[in-house]
Amino acid sequence: MAAQTKGRESWTEEETPETSIRQSSPLKLSRVFRFADQQTGAPQISDFPDSNPTGDTPLEIRMKHFTEIENFTFLAYTLAHELGGTSPRPIRTVADLQVPDEEFQNFVNQAKTATLTDEELADTVLDVGINWEHFVASNDNLLIPEHPLKITDVLMQEKIDALDIITEAFVREVNLRSIEKKTGRKT
Repeated sequence: MAAQTKGRESWTEEETPETSIRQSSPLKLSRVFRFADQQTGAPQISDFPDSNPTGDTPLEIRMKHFTEIENFTFLAYTLAHELGGTSPRPIRTVADLQVPDEEFQNFVNQAKTATLTDEELADTVLDVGINWEHFVASNDNLLIPEHPLKITDVLMQEKIDALDIITEAFVREVNLRSIEKKTGRKT
């Protein structure tokens, strides 16, 4: 995760519930969830947690983290497909996005001028999110025990952070489109 851009104080702090949003199911292992926006009733995907999941070992914490990435990605993919919009629209949430990796910044720059249908956005969320998950999962051997969501390879960590930032931006776009569909108003 990109602690510097998300305001995390520590890589060892744990998430605490600070919201009264009703989750779709009280029985879950992951801290990401789908819910109905209290003001509009629109389906939404929760923000990705800014803190570490709980765990007895650094590897367990890291494994729970990449499971949350997968859940977050799949929930957004599903919601975007449900929206069903067939008119290509810009991805507003990437307009000012900067990421710490040149390759993925080039991707963001392309996304800034792209217009996608809801289905295309869904497929893009899935593509980027699965890349994020696999970049995290394939580097377990490099984890820093004191900071289990970080790895010793600085360049690879920048790629992971970039994929995190991009995926979260795409999920915010899905959430905006969901509110717009529910209310009939542009946000």
